Amino acid sequence: MAVKRLLIIVSLVIVALLAALAWLRTKEARAFSQLYRVHTFAGTNYVIQLTSTTVGRVHTNHILILAARLENPNPFEVVLQRDWFVLMDHDRDYYQPSTNGTQTALIRLPPHGALERELLSYVVPSDTFDGALALLAGHQHFVLVKNRHPYQPNLPDGKFVTFHRRDW
Repeated sequence: MAVKRLLIIVSLVIVALLAALAWLRTKEARAFSQLYRVHTFAGTNYVIQLTSTTVGRVHTNHILILAARLENPNPFEVVLQRDWFVLMDHDRDYYQPSTNGTQTALIRLPPHGALERELLSYVVPSDTFDGALALLAGHQHFVLVKNRHPYQPNLPDGKFVTFHRRDW
């Protein structure tokens, strides 16, 4: 009888811990993908929402790709310069987004429209992941991309990993 009670108590504790872990991960994912109403340098407002972060390795550097949803609540087109989306690491090193390949220098948001998946690519050294990362998304508005815990990407060349929260 005592063994059966102990087994029930242990099972309940395990279920409670799994539920708490699921709740924490859901909370963190919601915090990562929350909507931010930001302004351009000219004062025009738009909305940004991070949807995923992808980290990969190419030769001697790492690539960080941020996928974002951009929305224009205005009745006119909003043109954003890709260079405005600056990535800042824990050492206050700043990285401009890459405009190589299919990345254009301008991002055009149609009136009352949205871009469901705009990619921002950055070439960064491996020590960039030693602490927090933030994205300058608008005039003096930083969005936290990664928390302060170090991440050591032990990835072979050409391998990528995607995250949907800040704790990676």
